[in-house]
Amino acid sequence: MRRSLPNLLNSYLKVGPKPHLIRTEHSDNNCPSPIKNQLTKVKTRHPSSFFQLPILDSVVSSPTVPLSPPDRVLEAVKSANSIKEIFEIVLKEEKNLEENHLTKFFRLILQFQNNSRTCYSSDALQNHIGFIKLCQRLLRVAPNMTDPANLVACLKTLVFCQVAGESRIIQTLLHLLKSKVNDLGLQQVIFLDFLLRKIKSPLADALVIALPVVFQTQLETQLNADNIKTMCDSLRYAIDRRASAPKVKFIADSLLSSSNKWENSEICSVIWSLSKIRYLPDHGILPLLENALDQLAKRVNRIERKDLERTLVAVGENYTGKSQYWYHEELCNAIAKRVVQEQWPLSSTSPIGRTFAKLSYVNFEFLDYYSSLIATTDEKLTMHPHYLLAPFAVANYRTPTFEKMVEQLLKYSADNMVVNKYQQWFRFAIDCATLGFYPRSLISQIFEESFVNSHFGKQASHLDWLQLDVLNRSVRLECPEYDGPYPTRAITERCHRKIYEANMHKEQFVSVEKALQSGVGGLSYVTTGLLTKHGHFVDHVIAMRPGGYPVAINTASHDPDTIRYVEDLDGTNGCQLLLIKIFRSNAYVINGDRLRGIYDLELRTLERTGYDIVPVNLGKWEALQDYEKIPFLMQQVRLKEKALTL
Repeated sequence: MRRSLPNLLNSYLKVGPKPHLIRTEHSDNNCPSPIKNQLTKVKTRHPSSFFQLPILDSVVSSPTVPLSPPDRVLEAVKSANSIKEIFEIVLKEEKNLEENHLTKFFRLILQFQNNSRTCYSSDALQNHIGFIKLCQRLLRVAPNMTDPANLVACLKTLVFCQVAGESRIIQTLLHLLKSKVNDLGLQQVIFLDFLLRKIKSPLADALVIALPVVFQTQLETQLNADNIKTMCDSLRYAIDRRASAPKVKFIADSLLSSSNKWENSEICSVIWSLSKIRYLPDHGILPLLENALDQLAKRVNRIERKDLERTLVAVGENYTGKSQYWYHEELCNAIAKRVVQEQWPLSSTSPIGRTFAKLSYVNFEFLDYYSSLIATTDEKLTMHPHYLLAPFAVANYRTPTFEKMVEQLLKYSADNMVVNKYQQWFRFAIDCATLGFYPRSLISQIFEESFVNSHFGKQASHLDWLQLDVLNRSVRLECPEYDGPYPTRAITERCHRKIYEANMHKEQFVSVEKALQSGVGGLSYVTTGLLTKHGHFVDHVIAMRPGGYPVAINTASHDPDTIRYVEDLDGTNGCQLLLIKIFRSNAYVINGDRLRGIYDLELRTLERTGYDIVPVNLGKWEALQDYEKIPFLMQQVRLKEKALTL
């Protein structure tokens, strides 16, 4: 019949079956045998019975389908409140346990272990007859398990109960998973990889190698763009397992397209994952980081404190001159505001302060709160005083509670000899000098000849030599009352040589030098690359006689490898020497034009020698139009000159 059901129903209800088509046993004896046999089997029925219409005189009750009896094992396990009760069920129903029962039991055992609802240690658990019987039953049933997720669930419990990797039960599950590895979903692959790294077994090691390949093969077909958690876990896994750049970008693009659905924890997860990649622009995933930082800045007050701390620390650890895209000013502002408003304890505030120092970010309200917190806290210091003082040194800012804060930090230094962590104490002393404070006892220990020789006798970095010279000259110029030891003359000369060579081999200021020469009258009026006797490196020097006329001071040729000192320049008697110090953008705090403390100390001590300093912000100078650069430089020179004649 090709007629639709509604039409067919209508037809039957209106006319009913054709009477001449109804045959009984005694009618139409002349019909051919096959037709007769077929027709005589037709019984009279009300047409509505074909469609189960509710006509009372023709309703036939349908047979009742018997309900399956409840699963006795699963019913029993619902009331289990401890591992002991689970083992009692296992011993009673051992032969009836199937895949769903075993998976349920293993999951409950792990749950009770994690919730401390057990009286068994790992050894006691493994030696319990109930656990042994459960594992024996798993050995029989596991080869027939259809869902690999159940195998992973059982393996998880065995691993966390510290069953040996070479045991028969573990090896059996690993062999079964090896054959089903291509049936695992992305989330199962990620978790199985995590489990396998806890198992000491060659087979587990082989699977660890294979899983990332499986993951990358199935990624594009299995990644669900609606499941943000799985995408976040996949991003982390792909980065940790060094997946190819296109695969990582595929996950990043999928996450970015769903960024409006991210939960707070997922924002942090994305940032933590991206923090493991160097130079994000090379991978094409910088937009994902920018989006995550934007969202984090807006949700700062809704993020868990520990997650926020960890996230900002990750930002600070990845921020470098080549990866400044990690800095997000709105995020730093929001975090600083939350710390102050919520009055965070020292243990939570100190990682924030340390990260702000790395970023060269300054927030004075935060620093005021942080200083008072250090000065009054009863908490034990969990971070070296150098890191606690660093944000104040970067900002070159002495808070109202500065003296009390330093006193508190020096108490810690009195209990910890400088011989331990010499470099940190060395930099702590420089931070103190930056802020105009000189702890003489600490400096005396740092300058002790045995300490200096042991530290600088090794392969010290350029920064170490520079900082030793900075501390040496700062103490000499700003703390005349200090009567302790100083670095030897040989060490000091070596410092000067290191500083001179490091600066003279850079040609970053050639354009400034040419602009100065054009401004003052030519090559002979500007000399470049000198040291003072105290070890300051000076980029350029010009001399002005009364009336503001430049003097030629660069008339003789010189060996570029020989250190020249400002004090030894010829023809400068009766002239005003102007020392031009050029500061790159990284010499300033990241959120303003304020010189970082260590560079301000350089200017401060230079001025104490009696010289007139013209600081030049290289970033601002380079941003000028070419026709503005020379007038800008000469304006800075004339301002210094006018200030002296007033």
